[in-house]
Amino acid sequence: MKVDDLLLLAQVQRAGSLSAASRLMDLPKATLSRRLTALETSVGARLFVPGAARLTLTELGEQLAERAQRHEDDIAETREWLASRDATPQGKLRVSVPAEFAMLLLADSFARFVRRYPRVDLEVDTTPRHVDLFNEPYDVAVRAGPVDEPELVARLYMQLERGLYASPVYLQARHAPLTPADLAAHDFVALTQAKDVNKRLRNGKQTVDVPMRGPLEANSIGLVLSMARAGGGIGSFPFGMVASDVEAGTLVRVLPDWGYEPLPVYLLTASRRLMPAKTRAFIDHLFETKPDWAKAQPMPKLRR
Repeated sequence: MKVDDLLLLAQVQRAGSLSAASRLMDLPKATLSRRLTALETSVGARLFVPGAARLTLTELGEQLAERAQRHEDDIAETREWLASRDATPQGKLRVSVPAEFAMLLLADSFARFVRRYPRVDLEVDTTPRHVDLFNEPYDVAVRAGPVDEPELVARLYMQLERGLYASPVYLQARHAPLTPADLAAHDFVALTQAKDVNKRLRNGKQTVDVPMRGPLEANSIGLVLSMARAGGGIGSFPFGMVASDVEAGTLVRVLPDWGYEPLPVYLLTASRRLMPAKTRAFIDHLFETKPDWAKAQPMPKLRR
């Protein structure tokens, strides 16, 4: 049985008659009829109802035509995919990303992307909700934390190593903690939505729960970071968000041997959907422009 003849069967079913299929495919009707007869012979069963007033497929013919149609669609999709890889990135690209993650870690990369691809209009949406990549017009979503939607393609972008940081101003006024137990005597600058989550510090196999207590609390990690810089207390931050502060000396790592469970960050796209050149270029660009501290992490794996 030849695959090409199966594809002809799908074309004939779609056209509704041999004559119509012959015209659509620019193939002589006699040739088309001969190849379909050969297909019946190879299958060993009739695919067309004999003597019918109009072209009618048997039950087996319908089933084969349906399978052939799926195969034809796969071929067409593959051709489109190959063409999309070579196409120039262009058009509107909508990306969903947490506001302060974008501001503190991705703003520079976004600006470099549109300079690199001037025919792409990048629209960044910082809505805090999880957008629906299948039913809403988003191309990519950047999400921190575990992903529990198996229908999405999730590519690990980076791991955010989290620790405790404070300003030299604060540590001069209060003795720097030497053990996790010493933290009970210190003030924290807490992120509202994380103060009851980020409690367990780890050092190898050792763990200890440390409540975040203090007079300062905010639901913006950017504001929490600013208050920690100003000496308001000890804050919990991903290293990537405070790397420049550590280098400049405006923040100091507290208990450097202790930290929190790393927070994974994923780039999400809809599965079973062709990836346009603009989307592929954007994802490649994000990996190419990762900061040095993140580039040292293991290469990401594609999860389907």
